[in-house]
Amino acid sequence: MNLNSNTLYLQELEEEQSTESKSEDPELHQSFDSEICEVIKSTVGEDGTKIATEIKHFSHVHDLKLTDEIPNNTKCNGCVQSILSPFYSCTKCSFFLHKSCSKLPKIKRHPLHYHPLTLSYQQASFSCGACGQWCNGLTYNCQICKNRDYSVQCILLSDTLTLACHEHRLYLSNTNIRQKCSSCNSKRYNAFRCSTCEFVLDLKCATLPQTTWYNQHEHPFNLRYTLEDDSGEYYCDICEEERDPKQWFYYCAKCSFPAHRDCILGKNPNVKQHI
Repeated sequence: MNLNSNTLYLQELEEEQSTESKSEDPELHQSFDSEICEVIKSTVGEDGTKIATEIKHFSHVHDLKLTDEIPNNTKCNGCVQSILSPFYSCTKCSFFLHKSCSKLPKIKRHPLHYHPLTLSYQQASFSCGACGQWCNGLTYNCQICKNRDYSVQCILLSDTLTLACHEHRLYLSNTNIRQKCSSCNSKRYNAFRCSTCEFVLDLKCATLPQTTWYNQHEHPFNLRYTLEDDSGEYYCDICEEERDPKQWFYYCAKCSFPAHRDCILGKNPNVKQHI
């Protein structure tokens, strides 16, 4: 089954990588090849490009092989989002890594933090300093502050955001006053704000997967910003509790199946449980 999950995030990740080396200090990337990812085996594609078929990534003890056979509901051990094909895997450990995640830069700069951030891997869960969610997997942390960890989803967001649900561009804002998210009503110091109107979006909502899967349901669920009908009565088909019509939700159009975000994603969606 071809999992088409979190496409927006992965597209932004690829775009971020393509511009990163041009905008940052080259010295920050001098140890990327040896410390982050080493190519063990490679082949040449039909278009003449070199394809790494086996790699040694710093996040895992065994070599990872390129594959396109996706087990059901598999998540990447790097970004903890649903796997897209092709990807790297260690089948005996059930360890999976997006090609994009294998190419993340060792050092990143981001407006959320004033020091350069270093890529690391944490199997134990940590609280992201940007969105406040519990996460594990690949993380960017500050080697100077020592206690600041950020999920890769948050760090790969740029300081501006364009959404289909809002007509104006959003800008990353870090204030001394907690800002109330227009989607989930939570309050955070870090959020994306609209300079034209009062719309605010926290980073938890900004990094929601556009498409995801739920247990054994045969169809994917898409993130919805607007209500599915004008009935005036809105419930979650999982918990059967009422839904707030102002809040985003997940929806399977083929089954007319609406659900709360937390019911679909779970309590800690950015934490992958290890076998």
